[in-house]
Amino acid sequence: MNIQRVKQGASITFYNGMYMIFLGIFFIFFTNFNMKNNFNGAKIGLPWGFFSTYNADVAYLFLLFNIIIGLFLIASGICIMYLSDFIYKRKEKFTWVVLFLSGIIVWAGLLTIFILMKNIILMILIFIGWASFVFGMLIPIQYYLEKEYREY
Repeated sequence: MNIQRVKQGASITFYNGMYMIFLGIFFIFFTNFNMKNNFNGAKIGLPWGFFSTYNADVAYLFLLFNIIIGLFLIASGICIMYLSDFIYKRKEKFTWVVLFLSGIIVWAGLLTIFILMKNIILMILIFIGWASFVFGMLIPIQYYLEKEYREY
């Protein structure tokens, strides 16, 4: 029964990695949409269109930053998928711990950033990813807590 829970958790986090990749693609291809929402949510006092027209160099840096976040999400999603597949096949505790720590740091960091930016759309999309990741990690936790390991 516990092995099945490990496999279920690994499957959920595998699909969470796929979701992270799609979210990264969304960040890359919808940069203007994201910037409009970031500027409106943070109440900067200047609409994105006006800012990008009169501060084109700085606006370009914002767009590049958004694309870098997208690439980071794609790379993290691939990492999550790989670790989840490894857990599915071998059920090692260390891999689960690495996946848990890396996933929580990435999802919680992104959620914190977009809460501070007050971008509701991205906040919801990232919260869905964070919640599904936590759910996938909590399913097999009993197996890893009860598993006996040799001490060196």
